[in-house]
Amino acid sequence: LIPKRVLFDKKTLKMIEMMIPAYKDEISNANKENEKINQMVRLAIEKMFKNDFLTKINNF
Repeated sequence: LIPKRVLFDKKTLKMIEMMIPAYKDEISNANKENEKINQMVRLAIEKMFKNDFLTKINNF
């Protein structure tokens, strides 16, 4: 892992926290909240890349 500092506004952080339970099967049982957020962001980026981004490239 490459450590990077990412800042979230309150609205975005709340959305991430709301999404974590929905994806609990895809997120390991991390004890720390920041680890759960890290895994949720990684999962969201992977899903966005596979779905939205590749579609945009193919339509280009």
